[in-house]
Amino acid sequence: MFRDRDLFLLGAGALLSALCLLLPLPFAGKLVAGVLMLVGFMALALLRLGPDRISIEEWLLRRLRFWLSPRRFVYHRPGWKPPARRAPTSEPAEAALRPLRAPWTGFCPVALALPESGIYPLVTVFLGLLGTYFVAWLAQGGAEEIAAVFR
Repeated sequence: MFRDRDLFLLGAGALLSALCLLLPLPFAGKLVAGVLMLVGFMALALLRLGPDRISIEEWLLRRLRFWLSPRRFVYHRPGWKPPARRAPTSEPAEAALRPLRAPWTGFCPVALALPESGIYPLVTVFLGLLGTYFVAWLAQGGAEEIAAVFR
């Protein structure tokens, strides 16, 4: 099910979303900011990158480690000369020798870890946040608005 990392990110997102009630905005702005904060943290908790579907911090750590690591192999040594180029004899033979390049060489697969985590914890956190906002709305005068509707 969920790992500790995912639970931590969901909890942090819910806490920061509840703290959005302290922003100096109208209530609708607070609600939008809180929901966007929670949805962003949910996406961050479920986001898996790369061909082996790892979390974003592990993916960034691998990219940084590769970027900072020295390269082992040096292909241009002293005395190295490129091979002499021959005139192409036929177009299909040269096309077969040309390396194939992928059209999106920098593309990295992205997936969400919904099957392994399930939807119920996400919905629980989302409904808990909406309940918190409902109670805050009631405390700020929503109870009078509801009473005015039922009069």
